Amino acid sequence: MDRKEFLKKSILSLGLSPFLFSANPFGSLHAAEEEEESIALPSKVKSVIFIEMMGGMSHVDTLDPKPNSAFGKVSSSISGLSVLEPFSLTAKQLHSIGIVRSTWSEEGDHGFAQMLLGTGYRMTEAMGFPDIPHFGAVIAYAKKSKVKSSYFPSYVTIGGRGGKNGNSGFLGIDYSGYHVGNVDEPIQHLNPSYGKFAEDRILRRKDLVSFMNEEFSKTYPTKESKHWKNMLMAAEEFRNSKNIDSFRISLEDEKTRTRYGTTWQGKAMLLAKRLALQEVPFIHISIGGWDTHTGNKAQVTKIMKETDMGIASLLEDLTNSGLIKQTLFVLTSEFGRTPDVGSRDGRDHHPKVWSTLLGGGPFSKGFVLGETDETGSKPVNPKETLHLRDLIATIYQAAGVNPDGVLTNSFGRPFLLTTKKAKVYEGLF
Repeated sequence: MDRKEFLKKSILSLGLSPFLFSANPFGSLHAAEEEEESIALPSKVKSVIFIEMMGGMSHVDTLDPKPNSAFGKVSSSISGLSVLEPFSLTAKQLHSIGIVRSTWSEEGDHGFAQMLLGTGYRMTEAMGFPDIPHFGAVIAYAKKSKVKSSYFPSYVTIGGRGGKNGNSGFLGIDYSGYHVGNVDEPIQHLNPSYGKFAEDRILRRKDLVSFMNEEFSKTYPTKESKHWKNMLMAAEEFRNSKNIDSFRISLEDEKTRTRYGTTWQGKAMLLAKRLALQEVPFIHISIGGWDTHTGNKAQVTKIMKETDMGIASLLEDLTNSGLIKQTLFVLTSEFGRTPDVGSRDGRDHHPKVWSTLLGGGPFSKGFVLGETDETGSKPVNPKETLHLRDLIATIYQAAGVNPDGVLTNSFGRPFLLTTKKAKVYEGLF
């Protein structure tokens, strides 16, 4: 039984009057039954494109040149700012966004760091919330919870899956990440796997499944059966959506597809642009391979050769179309990597500092926040740093979500969107 039922029966067993329950005095203990306060703020932002460099991107080899960098410097379109060769094409588009060279946290373990990056909570802080959602699901909820329309994904994940990626927690399946595993065929199984079937035959199949589910639910009226019913309804609405073509990058002209590149990363960036045009609230691209304990230079070269073109084209299109005014762009990692390279050409985990690209919406253009010491080991000015939880709070604020907002989880507990330690960095706006 749930907590409310347990308390009710416990008090009744003590001989207290059932009258206590006529006005639902336990409403405050089970707030999930009450109307949620809105966590949305007035905002022109419709979408967030969040690029996660999974495994820990080496800042000194990508966005923060140092004498011990494995690559040469290239000038960027931000006056006086240089980055490194792996980001040479993206460098030309940085004037439309900005860079934070002082992101940091305490978490040097992949699992702990991904929890913090995905939720704004450290693992120890999240222990009381096993159903904590990814912050992308929270943004999707804030944008769509009051919208009454047929189902269309409000949170899309592309690429690697790890940590809390795509997890909607207590917010439910409507805000769970729709995962694209194949960017060439992001929408599959619209029709039966063999042959082409008339629409009436598909309808008969749907009616048969609905009948079996209804009969099962009468005997076993569980939450799970309700979820399955909702999932079937969502799948049918998605299949018939007039906006489903936004997932098909094949509809782009050949020149555009070539500009983004033929790699899956380039195609993912093109898909992200199409989904932002459709105002999908959260688009999450995960690019792995950054855990470079050995062969660092070769691996960074490989990843960015496949990725740089797509990021540059995405930023160019967001800027030229004006879409960047309603779209946030974020590129970050779970932590940085050590400035020192050993004999194995490897860099280890380094959460003390790393770099983040951030822009769009209400953010300033061409800003540079923070700098690191001569080796890239730590920030120079503690007042110009951005803890990972502050980054999440700042993204919330920019996206039109109240960082101080409160939701109620599936256990009836109040859940603060950010911890009390989190601060919005107002200077970026």
